[in-house]
Amino acid sequence: MKQPMHRNALAEGREHAGGPEGRDPGGSLVTPSLTRRGALGVLSAAAGVLAGCTALPSSSGVTRSGVAASDTNALIETAPGPGEGDSAEDVVNGFLRAAIAGFSDDFTTAKQFLTERTAAQWKPLETVSAYNGSTEPQVSVAADGSFKVTSGQVGVLDSLGVFTPAQEGATYVSEFSLATNSTGQWRITGLPHGILLPFSRLMQNFAVSSLAFLSQDRTRFVSELRWYLRSSQADSLVSGLLAGPSSWLSGGAFTLIPRNAEPAGRGVVVEAGTATVHLSADSDPASEDSRRLMVAQIEQSLVQISGIDRVRVLAGTVDLGAPAQLTPMAPEVGGIVGMSEGAVVRGTGSSRVTLATDRALGTGDARSPSLGADGTVYALSASSLLRLPQGQDSASVILSVGDPSAGAGGLGAPLGDRHGWAWLLAEGQLTAVNGSGQRASLESSWLQEAAIAAFDLSVESERIAVRRSDGRVAVAVIIREQDGRPKGLGPALEMPRAGGAGTSGISWCAPNAVCVLADSSAEGSGVPEVRLVQIGGAVNTLVGVKEAHSVISDRSEESLLLIGDGGKTWQRRGAMWRVLTSEVTDPSFPLP
Repeated sequence: MKQPMHRNALAEGREHAGGPEGRDPGGSLVTPSLTRRGALGVLSAAAGVLAGCTALPSSSGVTRSGVAASDTNALIETAPGPGEGDSAEDVVNGFLRAAIAGFSDDFTTAKQFLTERTAAQWKPLETVSAYNGSTEPQVSVAADGSFKVTSGQVGVLDSLGVFTPAQEGATYVSEFSLATNSTGQWRITGLPHGILLPFSRLMQNFAVSSLAFLSQDRTRFVSELRWYLRSSQADSLVSGLLAGPSSWLSGGAFTLIPRNAEPAGRGVVVEAGTATVHLSADSDPASEDSRRLMVAQIEQSLVQISGIDRVRVLAGTVDLGAPAQLTPMAPEVGGIVGMSEGAVVRGTGSSRVTLATDRALGTGDARSPSLGADGTVYALSASSLLRLPQGQDSASVILSVGDPSAGAGGLGAPLGDRHGWAWLLAEGQLTAVNGSGQRASLESSWLQEAAIAAFDLSVESERIAVRRSDGRVAVAVIIREQDGRPKGLGPALEMPRAGGAGTSGISWCAPNAVCVLADSSAEGSGVPEVRLVQIGGAVNTLVGVKEAHSVISDRSEESLLLIGDGGKTWQRRGAMWRVLTSEVTDPSFPLP
Protein backbone atom coordinates (compact mmCIF):
# COMPACT_ATOMS: atom_id res chain seq x y z
CA MET A 1 0.00 0.00 0.00
CA LYS A 2 1.34 3.36 -0.96
CA GLN A 3 2.26 5.86 1.71
CA PRO A 4 0.57 9.29 1.56
CA MET A 5 2.53 11.53 -0.71
CA HIS A 6 4.10 14.92 -0.29
CA ARG A 7 5.09 15.02 3.31
CA ASN A 8 1.77 13.86 4.65
CA ALA A 9 1.80 12.53 8.18
CA LEU A 10 2.16 8.93 8.73
CA ALA A 11 0.81 6.42 7.31
CA GLU A 12 -12.54 41.13 13.65
CA GLY A 13 -14.34 42.09 15.42
CA ARG A 14 -14.13 45.67 14.22
CA GLU A 15 -12.73 48.29 16.58
CA HIS A 16 -15.35 50.94 17.17
CA ALA A 17 -13.71 54.18 17.42
CA GLY A 18 -12.33 55.33 16.06
CA GLY A 19 -12.82 52.31 14.89
CA PRO A 20 -12.89 34.99 1.66
CA GLU A 21 -14.04 32.23 0.45
CA GLY A 22 -14.69 32.07 -3.14
CA ARG A 23 -15.81 29.29 -5.26
CA ASP A 24 -15.56 28.75 -8.96
CA PRO A 25 -16.65 25.18 -9.59
CA GLY A 26 -15.17 25.09 -13.05
CA GLY A 27 -12.61 27.84 -12.74
CA SER A 28 -9.06 27.64 -13.90
CA LEU A 29 -5.94 28.78 -12.15
CA VAL A 30 -3.69 31.53 -13.39
CA THR A 31 -0.22 31.23 -11.91
CA PRO A 32 2.48 33.18 -13.74
CA SER A 33 6.08 32.14 -13.42
CA LEU A 34 8.40 34.08 -11.16
CA THR A 35 9.80 36.45 -13.72
CA ARG A 36 10.25 40.11 -12.86
CA ARG A 37 6.97 40.89 -14.57
CA GLY A 38 5.32 37.88 -12.96
CA ALA A 39 6.70 38.37 -9.48
CA LEU A 40 3.21 38.51 -8.08
CA GLY A 41 2.85 34.81 -8.78
CA VAL A 42 -0.56 34.65 -7.17
CA LEU A 43 -4.10 33.85 -8.04
CA SER A 44 -5.33 37.35 -8.75
CA ALA A 45 -7.64 36.16 -11.47
CA ALA A 46 -9.27 33.83 -8.99
CA ALA A 47 -9.75 36.63 -6.50
CA GLY A 48 -12.76 37.95 -8.29
CA VAL A 49 -14.83 34.82 -7.78
CA LEU A 50 -15.35 35.15 -4.06
CA ALA A 51 -18.81 34.16 -2.99
CA GLY A 52 -20.73 32.50 -0.23
CA CYS A 53 -21.44 35.00 2.56
CA THR A 54 -24.97 34.99 3.92
CA ALA A 55 -26.84 38.22 4.58
CA LEU A 56 -28.42 38.76 7.96
CA PRO A 57 -32.12 39.66 7.91
CA SER A 58 -33.00 43.17 9.03
CA SER A 59 -35.13 46.09 8.17
CA SER A 60 -33.50 47.54 5.07
CA GLY A 61 -30.88 46.94 2.44
CA VAL A 62 -28.20 49.12 0.91
CA THR A 63 -28.53 49.86 -2.78
CA ARG A 64 -25.53 50.22 -5.07
CA SER A 65 -23.92 53.46 -6.13
CA GLY A 66 -24.13 54.47 -9.76
CA VAL A 67 -21.47 55.17 -12.35
CA ALA A 68 -21.03 58.11 -14.70
CA ALA A 69 -18.85 58.49 -17.76
CA SER A 70 -16.10 61.06 -17.54
CA ASP A 71 -14.78 63.14 -20.41
CA THR A 72 -12.03 60.56 -20.84
CA ASN A 73 -14.57 57.72 -21.15
CA ALA A 74 -13.43 56.23 -17.84
CA LEU A 75 -16.24 55.09 -15.58
CA ILE A 76 -16.47 57.10 -12.38
CA GLU A 77 -18.62 55.91 -9.49
CA THR A 78 -21.13 58.42 -8.21
CA ALA A 79 -23.55 58.57 -5.33
CA PRO A 80 -25.94 61.31 -4.24
CA GLY A 81 -25.38 63.36 -1.13
CA PRO A 82 -27.96 63.71 1.67
CA GLY A 83 -31.40 64.90 0.64
CA GLU A 84 -33.56 67.49 2.36
CA GLY A 85 -35.66 65.81 5.02
CA ASP A 86 -33.94 62.39 4.80
CA SER A 87 -34.73 60.09 7.70
CA ALA A 88 -31.93 58.87 9.96
CA GLU A 89 -32.07 55.47 8.26
CA ASP A 90 -31.88 57.15 4.84
CA VAL A 91 -28.74 58.97 5.98
CA VAL A 92 -27.03 55.74 7.05
CA ASN A 93 -27.91 54.02 3.79
CA GLY A 94 -26.83 57.05 1.80
CA PHE A 95 -23.51 57.15 3.62
CA LEU A 96 -22.84 53.48 2.87
CA ARG A 97 -23.56 54.07 -0.82
CA ALA A 98 -21.35 57.15 -0.92
CA ALA A 99 -18.51 55.34 0.86
CA ILE A 100 -18.50 52.65 -1.85
CA ALA A 101 -18.22 55.40 -4.48
CA GLY A 102 -15.78 57.43 -2.39
CA PHE A 103 -12.67 56.55 -4.35
CA SER A 104 -13.83 58.83 -7.16
CA ASP A 105 -14.16 61.98 -5.05
CA ASP A 106 -11.84 61.30 -2.10
CA PHE A 107 -14.93 60.52 0.02
CA THR A 108 -16.18 64.12 -0.21
CA THR A 109 -19.78 63.03 -0.76
CA ALA A 110 -19.61 60.46 2.04
CA LYS A 111 -18.44 63.13 4.46
CA GLN A 112 -21.56 65.19 3.70
CA PHE A 113 -23.53 62.62 5.71
CA LEU A 114 -21.36 63.33 8.78
CA THR A 115 -21.27 66.29 11.11
CA GLU A 116 -18.42 68.65 10.37
CA ARG A 117 -16.47 67.52 13.42
CA THR A 118 -17.03 63.82 12.70
CA ALA A 119 -16.01 64.28 9.06
CA ALA A 120 -12.73 65.89 10.15
CA GLN A 121 -11.91 62.91 12.42
CA TRP A 122 -13.10 60.03 10.22
CA LYS A 123 -10.36 57.98 8.51
CA PRO A 124 -12.00 56.14 5.62
CA LEU A 125 -9.01 54.00 4.61
CA GLU A 126 -7.82 53.00 8.05
CA THR A 127 -9.61 49.69 7.53
CA VAL A 128 -11.57 48.38 4.57
CA SER A 129 -13.97 45.56 5.37
CA ALA A 130 -15.08 43.44 2.43
CA TYR A 131 -18.28 41.46 2.01
CA ASN A 132 -19.62 39.23 -0.71
CA GLY A 133 -21.35 41.51 -3.18
CA SER A 134 -24.34 39.22 -3.68
CA THR A 135 -25.57 39.85 -0.14
CA GLU A 136 -26.09 43.51 0.71
CA PRO A 137 -25.40 44.92 4.21
CA GLN A 138 -28.49 45.36 6.35
CA VAL A 139 -29.36 48.40 8.44
CA SER A 140 -31.47 48.08 11.58
CA VAL A 141 -32.38 50.25 14.55
CA ALA A 142 -30.95 49.28 17.93
CA ALA A 143 -32.85 49.61 21.21
CA ASP A 144 -30.92 52.75 22.16
CA GLY A 145 -31.83 54.48 18.91
CA SER A 146 -28.47 53.93 17.20
CA PHE A 147 -28.25 52.12 13.88
CA LYS A 148 -26.55 48.81 13.36
CA VAL A 149 -25.03 47.73 10.05
CA THR A 150 -24.45 43.99 9.58
CA SER A 151 -23.12 41.89 6.73
CA GLY A 152 -21.15 38.78 6.03
CA GLN A 153 -17.43 39.43 6.06
CA VAL A 154 -14.84 38.17 3.59
CA GLY A 155 -11.89 39.92 5.18
CA VAL A 156 -10.34 43.17 6.39
CA LEU A 157 -7.69 45.32 4.72
CA ASP A 158 -5.61 47.51 7.04
CA SER A 159 -3.83 50.79 6.34
CA LEU A 160 -0.56 48.98 5.55
CA GLY A 161 -2.17 47.02 2.73
CA VAL A 162 -2.34 43.74 4.67
CA PHE A 163 -5.51 41.77 3.94
CA THR A 164 -6.68 39.37 6.65
CA PRO A 165 -9.28 36.82 5.51
CA ALA A 166 -12.17 36.37 7.89
CA GLN A 167 -13.18 33.07 9.40
CA GLU A 168 -15.86 31.28 7.45
CA GLY A 169 -19.24 32.61 8.52
CA ALA A 170 -17.77 35.77 10.08
CA THR A 171 -20.05 38.77 10.48
CA TYR A 172 -19.28 42.46 10.18
CA VAL A 173 -21.10 44.64 12.72
CA SER A 174 -20.79 48.39 13.19
CA GLU A 175 -22.84 51.03 14.99
CA PHE A 176 -23.77 54.53 13.86
CA SER A 177 -25.10 57.28 16.11
CA LEU A 178 -26.95 60.24 14.63
CA ALA A 179 -28.30 63.63 15.67
CA THR A 180 -30.05 66.53 13.99
CA ASN A 181 -28.04 69.59 13.06
CA SER A 182 -29.00 73.26 13.38
CA THR A 183 -31.29 73.00 10.35
CA GLY A 184 -33.04 69.87 11.59
CA GLN A 185 -31.26 67.46 9.22
CA TRP A 186 -30.04 64.05 10.43
CA ARG A 187 -26.27 63.62 10.36
CA ILE A 188 -23.92 60.90 11.61
CA THR A 189 -22.09 61.82 14.81
CA GLY A 190 -20.36 58.53 15.57
CA LEU A 191 -19.08 55.70 13.38
CA PRO A 192 -16.07 53.39 13.14
CA HIS A 193 -13.06 54.37 11.09
CA GLY A 194 -12.92 52.69 7.71
CA ILE A 195 -15.43 51.71 5.04
CA LEU A 196 -17.44 48.66 4.00
CA LEU A 197 -17.12 47.45 0.40
CA PRO A 198 -18.25 44.56 -1.77
CA PHE A 199 -15.21 42.44 -2.49
CA SER A 200 -15.57 43.21 -6.19
CA ARG A 201 -15.12 46.91 -5.44
CA LEU A 202 -12.09 46.12 -3.32
CA MET A 203 -10.58 44.39 -6.33
CA GLN A 204 -11.61 47.29 -8.54
CA ASN A 205 -9.92 49.97 -6.46
CA PHE A 206 -6.95 48.07 -5.00
CA ALA A 207 -4.23 46.16 -6.82
CA VAL A 208 -2.85 42.96 -5.31
CA SER A 209 0.91 43.53 -5.28
CA SER A 210 3.96 41.60 -4.16
CA LEU A 211 6.72 43.24 -2.11
CA ALA A 212 10.14 41.76 -2.86
CA PHE A 213 12.10 41.24 0.34
CA LEU A 214 15.35 39.29 0.61
CA SER A 215 16.28 35.95 2.14
CA GLN A 216 18.86 36.00 4.91
CA ASP A 217 21.61 34.86 2.53
CA ARG A 218 20.65 37.63 0.07
CA THR A 219 20.32 35.24 -2.87
CA ARG A 220 16.52 34.93 -3.20
CA PHE A 221 13.48 37.15 -3.13
CA VAL A 222 10.92 36.43 -0.42
CA SER A 223 7.65 37.99 -1.46
CA GLU A 224 4.70 39.27 0.56
CA LEU A 225 1.28 40.27 -0.77
CA ARG A 226 -0.10 43.74 -0.16
CA TRP A 227 -3.19 45.52 -1.44
CA TYR A 228 -2.61 49.09 -2.58
CA LEU A 229 -4.80 51.72 -4.18
CA ARG A 230 -4.39 51.52 -7.94
CA SER A 231 -4.08 55.29 -8.12
CA SER A 232 -0.94 55.27 -5.96
CA GLN A 233 0.34 51.72 -6.40
CA ALA A 234 3.94 52.57 -7.33
CA ASP A 235 4.47 54.97 -4.43
CA SER A 236 2.78 52.53 -2.04
CA LEU A 237 5.04 49.66 -3.13
CA VAL A 238 8.12 51.75 -2.38
CA SER A 239 6.68 52.82 0.98
CA GLY A 240 5.91 49.16 1.76
CA LEU A 241 9.52 48.20 1.05
CA LEU A 242 10.73 51.04 3.26
CA ALA A 243 8.56 49.77 6.13
CA GLY A 244 9.83 46.20 5.82
CA PRO A 245 8.05 42.84 6.04
CA SER A 246 5.15 42.04 8.33
CA SER A 247 5.99 40.73 11.79
CA TRP A 248 5.30 37.08 10.92
CA LEU A 249 7.84 37.25 8.07
CA SER A 250 10.50 39.50 9.57
CA GLY A 251 12.45 36.70 11.27
CA GLY A 252 13.58 35.26 7.94
CA ALA A 253 13.22 38.07 5.40
CA PHE A 254 14.49 41.62 5.37
CA THR A 255 15.07 44.71 3.28
CA LEU A 256 18.37 46.40 2.47
CA ILE A 257 16.76 49.80 2.21
CA PRO A 258 18.23 51.84 5.09
CA ARG A 259 15.95 52.33 8.09
CA ASN A 260 16.01 56.15 7.78
CA ALA A 261 15.24 56.15 4.04
CA GLU A 262 12.25 58.22 2.93
CA PRO A 263 10.54 59.06 -0.35
CA ALA A 264 11.67 62.40 -1.74
CA GLY A 265 10.70 64.86 -4.42
CA ARG A 266 8.01 63.51 -6.72
CA GLY A 267 8.26 59.96 -5.40
CA VAL A 268 7.98 57.51 -8.30
CA VAL A 269 7.87 59.08 -11.76
CA VAL A 270 7.14 56.85 -14.77
CA GLU A 271 8.24 57.99 -18.23
CA ALA A 272 8.62 55.86 -21.37
CA GLY A 273 8.56 52.59 -19.41
CA THR A 274 11.16 53.71 -16.85
CA ALA A 275 10.19 54.30 -13.24
CA THR A 276 12.49 56.76 -11.48
CA VAL A 277 12.31 56.36 -7.72
CA HIS A 278 13.28 59.47 -5.74
CA LEU A 279 14.53 58.75 -2.22
CA SER A 280 16.17 60.90 0.44
CA ALA A 281 19.96 61.30 0.33
CA ASP A 282 20.43 59.05 3.38
CA SER A 283 18.79 56.17 1.50
CA ASP A 284 22.15 55.18 0.00
CA PRO A 285 23.32 51.95 1.69
CA ALA A 286 26.91 52.85 0.72
CA SER A 287 28.14 49.34 -0.09
CA GLU A 288 28.03 48.51 -3.81
CA ASP A 289 26.55 45.06 -3.20
CA SER A 290 23.85 46.47 -0.93
CA ARG A 291 23.06 49.15 -3.50
CA ARG A 292 22.52 46.60 -6.24
CA LEU A 293 20.38 44.37 -4.03
CA MET A 294 18.30 47.33 -2.87
CA VAL A 295 17.69 48.38 -6.47
CA ALA A 296 16.78 44.76 -7.31
CA GLN A 297 14.15 44.77 -4.54
CA ILE A 298 12.60 47.98 -5.83
CA GLU A 299 12.70 46.86 -9.46
CA GLN A 300 11.22 43.42 -8.72
CA SER A 301 8.36 45.12 -6.89
CA LEU A 302 7.64 47.86 -9.44
CA VAL A 303 7.78 45.90 -12.71
CA GLN A 304 4.52 44.23 -11.71
CA ILE A 305 2.82 47.45 -12.78
CA SER A 306 1.82 47.62 -16.40
CA GLY A 307 3.91 50.20 -18.23
CA ILE A 308 7.00 49.81 -16.04
CA ASP A 309 9.86 47.86 -17.64
CA ARG A 310 12.91 49.44 -16.00
CA VAL A 311 13.69 51.09 -12.70
CA ARG A 312 16.15 53.84 -11.76
CA VAL A 313 16.72 54.64 -8.09
CA LEU A 314 18.08 58.00 -6.89
CA ALA A 315 19.24 58.61 -3.32
CA GLY A 316 19.25 62.38 -3.36
CA THR A 317 21.20 63.05 -6.57
CA VAL A 318 23.12 59.75 -6.47
CA ASP A 319 22.08 57.13 -9.02
CA LEU A 320 22.34 53.76 -7.24
CA GLY A 321 23.05 51.94 -10.49
CA ALA A 322 21.96 48.61 -11.94
CA PRO A 323 20.12 45.94 -9.94
CA ALA A 324 21.68 42.70 -8.77
CA GLN A 325 20.62 39.59 -10.67
CA LEU A 326 19.30 37.12 -8.12
CA THR A 327 19.03 33.39 -8.68
CA PRO A 328 15.87 32.56 -10.66
CA MET A 329 13.28 30.52 -8.80
CA ALA A 330 11.67 28.83 -11.76
CA PRO A 331 11.47 25.03 -11.53
CA GLU A 332 12.69 22.84 -14.32
CA VAL A 333 10.01 22.01 -16.84
CA GLY A 334 8.95 18.40 -16.51
CA GLY A 335 10.97 18.11 -13.34
CA ILE A 336 8.74 15.62 -11.48
CA VAL A 337 10.69 13.13 -9.36
CA GLY A 338 9.22 9.71 -8.56
CA MET A 339 9.71 5.96 -8.33
CA SER A 340 9.71 3.56 -11.26
CA GLU A 341 10.55 -0.12 -10.93
CA GLY A 342 12.57 0.45 -7.75
CA ALA A 343 14.60 3.36 -9.16
CA VAL A 344 14.32 7.10 -8.58
CA VAL A 345 13.55 8.83 -11.88
CA ARG A 346 12.94 12.33 -13.16
CA GLY A 347 10.15 12.88 -15.64
CA THR A 348 7.07 10.86 -16.42
CA GLY A 349 7.40 10.18 -20.13
CA SER A 350 9.43 7.70 -22.11
CA SER A 351 12.45 10.02 -21.89
CA ARG A 352 12.58 10.01 -18.10
CA VAL A 353 16.04 9.95 -16.53
CA THR A 354 17.20 7.58 -13.81
CA LEU A 355 18.62 9.47 -10.83
CA ALA A 356 19.28 6.53 -8.52
CA THR A 357 19.09 2.78 -9.21
CA ASP A 358 17.82 0.27 -6.68
CA ARG A 359 21.39 -0.98 -6.48
CA ALA A 360 22.75 2.44 -5.55
CA LEU A 361 19.99 2.86 -2.98
CA GLY A 362 20.72 -0.57 -1.54
CA THR A 363 17.08 -1.61 -1.61
CA GLY A 364 14.31 -2.46 -4.02
CA ASP A 365 11.68 -1.04 -1.69
CA ALA A 366 12.62 2.64 -1.66
CA ARG A 367 9.75 5.13 -1.64
CA SER A 368 8.92 8.83 -1.46
CA PRO A 369 11.97 10.24 -3.27
CA SER A 370 13.07 13.86 -3.27
CA LEU A 371 15.78 15.73 -5.16
CA GLY A 372 17.86 18.41 -3.47
CA ALA A 373 18.95 21.58 -5.26
CA ASP A 374 22.52 20.21 -5.39
CA GLY A 375 21.44 16.98 -7.08
CA THR A 376 21.33 14.86 -3.91
CA VAL A 377 18.67 12.13 -3.95
CA TYR A 378 16.71 11.39 -0.78
CA ALA A 379 14.41 8.42 -0.34
CA LEU A 380 12.82 6.35 2.40
CA SER A 381 13.50 2.70 3.08
CA ALA A 382 11.51 1.09 5.89
CA SER A 383 12.09 3.46 8.82
CA SER A 384 15.29 5.03 7.44
CA LEU A 385 16.07 8.11 5.34
CA LEU A 386 18.60 7.44 2.57
CA ARG A 387 20.90 10.03 1.02
CA LEU A 388 22.69 9.62 -2.32
CA PRO A 389 24.84 12.62 -3.37
CA GLN A 390 25.10 13.31 -7.08
CA GLY A 391 27.91 11.32 -8.68
CA GLN A 392 28.15 8.71 -5.93
CA ASP A 393 27.11 5.07 -6.34
CA SER A 394 26.10 4.15 -2.81
CA ALA A 395 23.51 5.72 -0.54
CA SER A 396 23.96 6.24 3.19
CA VAL A 397 21.45 6.27 6.03
CA ILE A 398 21.24 9.72 7.66
CA LEU A 399 18.20 9.15 9.88
CA SER A 400 16.51 6.11 11.41
CA VAL A 401 13.59 5.92 13.79
CA GLY A 402 12.12 3.08 15.80
CA ASP A 403 12.76 -0.56 15.06
CA PRO A 404 13.95 -1.16 11.46
CA SER A 405 12.07 -4.46 11.44
CA ALA A 406 8.84 -2.63 12.13
CA GLY A 407 8.61 -1.31 8.58
CA ALA A 408 7.58 2.14 7.40
CA GLY A 409 5.87 3.39 10.47
CA GLY A 410 7.92 6.37 11.53
CA LEU A 411 8.85 8.62 8.60
CA GLY A 412 6.97 10.83 6.18
CA ALA A 413 8.12 11.78 2.69
CA PRO A 414 11.29 13.94 2.70
CA LEU A 415 11.86 17.26 0.95
CA GLY A 416 15.36 18.54 0.18
CA ASP A 417 15.79 22.32 0.50
CA ARG A 418 18.36 24.50 -1.27
CA HIS A 419 20.57 24.70 1.82
CA GLY A 420 21.34 20.96 1.92
CA TRP A 421 18.76 20.00 4.56
CA ALA A 422 16.15 17.29 4.22
CA TRP A 423 12.79 18.04 5.86
CA LEU A 424 10.36 15.34 6.91
CA LEU A 425 8.01 14.16 9.62
CA ALA A 426 9.77 11.77 11.98
CA GLU A 427 7.41 10.03 14.38
CA GLY A 428 5.01 12.91 13.99
CA GLN A 429 7.59 15.64 14.63
CA LEU A 430 8.76 18.16 12.04
CA THR A 431 12.43 17.36 11.48
CA ALA A 432 15.30 18.70 9.38
CA VAL A 433 18.51 16.71 8.95
CA ASN A 434 21.71 17.49 7.04
CA GLY A 435 24.01 15.22 5.07
CA SER A 436 25.92 14.25 8.21
CA GLY A 437 22.78 13.15 9.98
CA GLN A 438 22.68 16.17 12.31
CA ARG A 439 19.13 17.12 13.28
CA ALA A 440 18.11 20.76 13.56
CA SER A 441 16.07 22.04 16.45
CA LEU A 442 12.78 23.41 15.17
CA GLU A 443 11.26 24.66 18.37
CA SER A 444 8.17 26.77 18.03
CA SER A 445 5.32 27.02 20.49
CA TRP A 446 2.55 26.92 17.90
CA LEU A 447 3.82 23.57 16.58
CA GLN A 448 2.81 21.99 19.88
CA GLU A 449 -0.85 22.93 19.51
CA ALA A 450 -1.66 19.91 17.35
CA ALA A 451 0.16 17.13 15.51
CA ILE A 452 1.43 17.97 12.03
CA ALA A 453 -0.31 16.11 9.24
CA ALA A 454 1.47 17.58 6.21
CA PHE A 455 3.82 20.40 5.20
CA ASP A 456 5.58 21.96 2.24
CA LEU A 457 8.34 24.54 1.70
CA SER A 458 7.99 27.62 -0.49
CA VAL A 459 9.86 27.99 -3.76
CA GLU A 460 12.75 29.94 -2.19
CA SER A 461 13.03 27.50 0.81
CA GLU A 462 12.46 30.26 3.37
CA ARG A 463 8.79 29.70 4.33
CA ILE A 464 6.81 26.66 5.40
CA ALA A 465 3.12 25.80 5.10
CA VAL A 466 1.78 23.38 7.70
CA ARG A 467 -1.49 21.47 7.92
CA ARG A 468 -2.21 20.25 11.43
CA SER A 469 -4.21 17.19 12.39
CA ASP A 470 -7.15 19.33 13.55
CA GLY A 471 -7.49 20.75 10.03
CA ARG A 472 -5.90 24.15 10.69
CA VAL A 473 -3.43 25.54 8.17
CA ALA A 474 -0.71 28.07 8.89
CA VAL A 475 2.40 29.50 7.24
CA ALA A 476 5.58 30.68 8.93
CA VAL A 477 9.03 31.87 8.04
CA ILE A 478 12.01 29.55 8.61
CA ILE A 479 14.65 31.12 10.84
CA ARG A 480 18.14 30.04 9.78
CA GLU A 481 21.77 30.47 10.78
CA GLN A 482 24.07 32.21 8.33
CA ASP A 483 25.07 28.83 6.88
CA GLY A 484 21.42 27.90 6.21
CA ARG A 485 20.95 25.65 9.23
CA PRO A 486 17.31 25.86 10.41
CA LYS A 487 17.02 26.97 14.01
CA GLY A 488 13.31 27.53 14.40
CA LEU A 489 10.11 28.83 12.89
CA GLY A 490 8.65 32.29 13.19
CA PRO A 491 5.12 32.97 14.47
CA ALA A 492 2.28 31.23 12.67
CA LEU A 493 0.12 33.14 10.24
CA GLU A 494 -3.17 31.28 10.35
CA MET A 495 -5.02 30.74 7.08
CA PRO A 496 -8.65 30.19 8.02
CA ARG A 497 -9.89 29.69 4.47
CA ALA A 498 -7.36 26.94 3.77
CA GLY A 499 -8.19 24.66 6.68
CA GLY A 500 -11.20 22.87 8.06
CA ALA A 501 -12.43 19.34 8.48
CA GLY A 502 -11.64 17.08 5.59
CA THR A 503 -8.57 18.89 4.28
CA SER A 504 -5.67 16.70 3.25
CA GLY A 505 -2.24 17.29 1.81
CA ILE A 506 -0.78 20.74 1.35
CA SER A 507 1.42 22.36 -1.28
CA TRP A 508 2.64 25.77 -2.27
CA CYS A 509 1.07 26.43 -5.67
CA ALA A 510 2.49 29.93 -6.22
CA PRO A 511 5.02 32.11 -4.39
CA ASN A 512 2.18 33.49 -2.25
CA ALA A 513 -0.49 30.80 -2.36
CA VAL A 514 -1.04 27.32 -0.96
CA CYS A 515 -3.27 24.47 -2.10
CA VAL A 516 -5.14 21.88 -0.06
CA LEU A 517 -7.51 19.08 -0.93
CA ALA A 518 -10.84 19.42 0.87
CA ASP A 519 -14.15 17.64 1.16
CA SER A 520 -16.68 18.74 -1.42
CA SER A 521 -19.16 21.46 -0.52
CA ALA A 522 -21.72 19.67 -2.70
CA GLU A 523 -23.48 17.24 -0.40
CA GLY A 524 -23.12 13.64 -1.47
CA SER A 525 -20.87 14.28 -4.47
CA GLY A 526 -17.87 12.47 -3.02
CA VAL A 527 -15.59 14.54 -5.28
CA PRO A 528 -12.97 16.51 -3.33
CA GLU A 529 -12.19 20.16 -4.01
CA VAL A 530 -8.81 21.74 -4.62
CA ARG A 531 -8.76 24.91 -2.56
CA LEU A 532 -6.20 27.50 -3.70
CA VAL A 533 -5.63 30.19 -1.10
CA GLN A 534 -3.58 33.35 -1.38
CA ILE A 535 -1.59 34.30 1.72
CA GLY A 536 -3.35 37.55 2.43
CA GLY A 537 -5.73 37.34 -0.51
CA ALA A 538 -8.47 35.45 -2.24
CA VAL A 539 -9.63 31.87 -2.45
CA ASN A 540 -10.44 29.84 -5.53
CA THR A 541 -11.87 26.35 -5.54
CA LEU A 542 -11.55 23.78 -8.31
CA VAL A 543 -13.44 20.52 -8.61
CA GLY A 544 -10.97 17.68 -8.03
CA VAL A 545 -10.94 13.96 -8.84
CA LYS A 546 -12.89 11.44 -6.77
CA GLU A 547 -9.98 9.05 -6.20
CA ALA A 548 -7.47 11.77 -5.23
CA HIS A 549 -5.99 11.87 -1.71
CA SER A 550 -3.34 14.58 -2.04
CA VAL A 551 -2.26 17.59 -4.12
CA ILE A 552 1.19 18.76 -5.20
CA SER A 553 2.50 21.63 -7.31
CA ASP A 554 5.78 22.96 -8.63
CA ARG A 555 5.17 26.06 -6.44
CA SER A 556 5.57 28.72 -9.09
CA GLU A 557 4.24 27.54 -12.45
CA GLU A 558 1.04 26.01 -13.73
CA SER A 559 1.78 22.40 -12.78
CA LEU A 560 -0.88 21.26 -10.35
CA LEU A 561 -1.20 17.52 -9.74
CA LEU A 562 -3.56 15.28 -7.83
CA ILE A 563 -2.29 11.99 -6.41
CA GLY A 564 -4.54 8.97 -6.08
CA ASP A 565 -4.36 5.39 -4.91
CA GLY A 566 -2.84 2.82 -7.21
CA GLY A 567 -0.06 5.10 -8.40
CA LYS A 568 -2.28 7.28 -10.61
CA THR A 569 -1.48 10.99 -11.02
CA TRP A 570 -3.71 13.62 -12.65
CA GLN A 571 -2.60 16.98 -14.06
CA ARG A 572 -4.76 20.06 -14.44
CA ARG A 573 -4.99 21.06 -18.11
CA GLY A 574 -7.41 23.84 -18.92
CA ALA A 575 -10.62 23.05 -17.09
CA MET A 576 -10.01 19.29 -16.96
CA TRP A 577 -7.99 16.80 -14.96
CA ARG A 578 -6.17 14.33 -17.19
CA VAL A 579 -4.13 11.29 -16.20
CA LEU A 580 -0.46 12.21 -16.37
CA THR A 581 1.04 8.87 -15.40
CA SER A 582 0.36 5.62 -13.62
CA GLU A 583 3.89 4.33 -14.12
CA VAL A 584 5.79 6.81 -11.96
CA THR A 585 4.62 6.67 -8.35
CA ASP A 586 5.31 8.82 -5.31
CA PRO A 587 5.71 12.00 -7.39
CA SER A 588 7.16 15.20 -5.97
CA PHE A 589 8.51 18.49 -7.28
CA PRO A 590 12.04 19.44 -6.20
CA LEU A 591 12.88 22.91 -4.97
CA PRO A 592 15.02 24.96 -7.36
